Amino acid sequence: MASDNIIYYDDEFIRKFEKLKDVIEAGDRARLHRFLIDNFGYIFTACQHYWRYNETGAARDFDEADDETKGELMRPLTHRQYRMVERSFSRWKEEEEDAVAAIWDFLDDSGKIYDKKVMSVAEVCGCSMILEQVYRLLG
Repeated sequence: MASDNIIYYDDEFIRKFEKLKDVIEAGDRARLHRFLIDNFGYIFTACQHYWRYNETGAARDFDEADDETKGELMRPLTHRQYRMVERSFSRWKEEEEDAVAAIWDFLDDSGKIYDKKVMSVAEVCGCSMILEQVYRLLG
């Protein structure tokens, strides 16, 4: 959840993330679309906040974060996450099912989500791009 404009992988976020897999597997496009908007739509706003901070350095919550959080905020995408963002702009036109599952796969990052504290600037941006493509397919 966005806490002080930083997205923490806290219990609430993990609960929503795990529920996302169930909603995807249920195959109800309208329900999935609504679930994504209601539970992950704030990522678009967070993306703007993260980049504004990155540009100006003026966000107090970022400056006041502990050293571990500051380090994680600057964590780059993994190779796998980068490839998923790249694919979101090409192959998903034919592979809709892959596109819908990609949001869960991107966040899961081969199970690494459970070892992370916060969503990095790169992850927020990548997640926003994938969400945009999934919304487009579902809408």
